[in-house]
Amino acid sequence: MGKKFRMGIIGCGGIANGHINGINDCPDLEVSALCDTVPGQLKIKADLYGFTDDMFYADYNDLLDSGKVDAVSICTPNNIHCEIALAAIERGIPFAVEKPVGLCEAQVARVLEAAEKKGVPHMVCFSYRFKSAARYIRALVQKGELGGIYHINGEYLQAWGLPDARGGKPTPLAWRFVKDITGSGALGDLGCHILDLFRFMLDREFTRVSADMDTFITERELIGGGGTGKVDVDDYINIVGQMEGKVAANLSITRYAYSRGNYQRVEIYGEKGALRYTLEAEDTLEVNYGNEPMRNARVWAEIPVPPQYERSQMQSFADILNGRGDGLAANLRDGLNVQRLLDQSVVSAETGVRVHF
Repeated sequence: MGKKFRMGIIGCGGIANGHINGINDCPDLEVSALCDTVPGQLKIKADLYGFTDDMFYADYNDLLDSGKVDAVSICTPNNIHCEIALAAIERGIPFAVEKPVGLCEAQVARVLEAAEKKGVPHMVCFSYRFKSAARYIRALVQKGELGGIYHINGEYLQAWGLPDARGGKPTPLAWRFVKDITGSGALGDLGCHILDLFRFMLDREFTRVSADMDTFITERELIGGGGTGKVDVDDYINIVGQMEGKVAANLSITRYAYSRGNYQRVEIYGEKGALRYTLEAEDTLEVNYGNEPMRNARVWAEIPVPPQYERSQMQSFADILNGRGDGLAANLRDGLNVQRLLDQSVVSAETGVRVHF
């Protein structure tokens, strides 16, 4: 156990629960302050976790200046991630920021430059890097278990965009459907995770992408009623690309996959074998390599993941604060590289042009 850090939570929507639970499970962290512009969100957290009124702030600057926090989790909508991160950097306060880091590459580059200049510890919450199967796959690939890699294919599928997603009614116009707030739709919400998983598992960058995207439902009811508003982000996106070493990469991302909750699949095909990572309720790893009968019979076997690959996201952030991080958590450089992929995938989809990096 290292030093214990007091954590502030900025933005108390649904994603904050994952941060709070992770902090509560971590012996090196404790929640000391919370901020949200909607008082009802703070009350919800008070009722859930027993937080008290003296921990609550309506302005993130007041929280940062309170003297009650050693680090913060930034859990707001995407459009204010960067401004809060810059405010934390200005004060020398470490931060864990939700993904995607910003609305465009230029925003994220500015935050990266500021953080590196001041040497502020940080983490980008590409949370699926902390699935033990994903970490084990990275190790197996690096050990050469599959030999040279030819293909990586993946999909990230959810269903909450469907017309009957909520009790037979469509999901209303939440902020994730509004470009000025979210940046992009299924691409930024889900695609950033699967793009980062590709980079993480293979330890390679993309060299080119071609993309196709569209929107199925273009008008949704306003939250609280009173009419409808425009959906101006993508509901699905398909990306075909290539990664370093001529690895062919294919991705399918949607919010319209009937019956899917939070489904991910990644398959990697090499010269000596193949791996399949799957996530719905739990992450699993299947393999086909090692002997000719297994290959020729098309037999895939689920294998256990060694316990040393288990790591929690917030414990990893605490380790970064204590100077003992394992180097596998995402940082702002990763956030910038993924943001570039998001931006250029949109460019490709809108222009029909293959984008090279």
